[in-house]
Amino acid sequence: MTQHKPLPAFFINAFYESKFRDTLFVVKASGDVIEDDTALDSLICNIRDLTLHGIKILLVYGGGKAVDRAVEARGIGTKRQDGRRVTDGATLDVMREVIGGTMSLRVYESMSRNYLEGLCFNAVPAEWMKVDLRAKEPVDYGFVGDIKGVNKRPIMRKFKLNDFIACPCLAMSQDGQLCNINADTIATALAVGISANKLVFLSNIDGVKVNGETAFMITSTQIRQYIEDGTVTDGMKVKMENCLHALEGGVKRIHLINGLRADALYKEIFEPVGPGTMLLQDSERQNYLNEVEVQKIIGGNK
Repeated sequence: MTQHKPLPAFFINAFYESKFRDTLFVVKASGDVIEDDTALDSLICNIRDLTLHGIKILLVYGGGKAVDRAVEARGIGTKRQDGRRVTDGATLDVMREVIGGTMSLRVYESMSRNYLEGLCFNAVPAEWMKVDLRAKEPVDYGFVGDIKGVNKRPIMRKFKLNDFIACPCLAMSQDGQLCNINADTIATALAVGISANKLVFLSNIDGVKVNGETAFMITSTQIRQYIEDGTVTDGMKVKMENCLHALEGGVKRIHLINGLRADALYKEIFEPVGPGTMLLQDSERQNYLNEVEVQKIIGGNK
């Protein structure tokens, strides 16, 4: 195959500027990424660089393992039902301190270290989502919230003045009760509600494993197939269900990548084939493959 000569840097920058300027990405980072100093700084630096390309970023993060350690240390114990956390009053108090306090400050400190301007909340702003406490039957999950709707207008008002906003997996119910909501669920609901161009999940794994290999692209039809035939199970099954909901809700592209790898977010966005898994509607498959070829030519790759 012909070796294409790399184009000048200004042309490459212009290509990316025209492709991504004025778009909005939702990025969800797991606690593994937020707790790792190197990974967190890499993520924040990547986000800073993306904002310089005209991209607005909403970061949602969790901290499940940190909460697990804290409740065990205090003798409260971790309570789960069907793999989902039961958030009683004592556990919620721990989450206030760990998620709303320590984890939030870690993000804020990294923003300061890496010169990223923006807003860092210690909970999802109450006006952004309509949240009800989950019904007590058939299982009492305690102070766990269910998202009933997203209010796009107040979110976009914040983004008129800011290119970056971060918030953790805590929210307020319509009755004024602080509650826990799965971070993947929040990121998915917000991405759909604000018509995000991309939804990115960063964790400690490289992507979706299919037959022992990380798949570089999965379509919506394949997601349904993998859920049905058991290719994806447990936490990955839940994530795939969230991804399918996001695609059906209008999110164009979803990326699952390993946030512990250096410059993982930047590489996923700006390299022809990123280091993780791309999920998209079947109708977008050929468009994506065409984009890959264009990016290869611009980058001078084979």
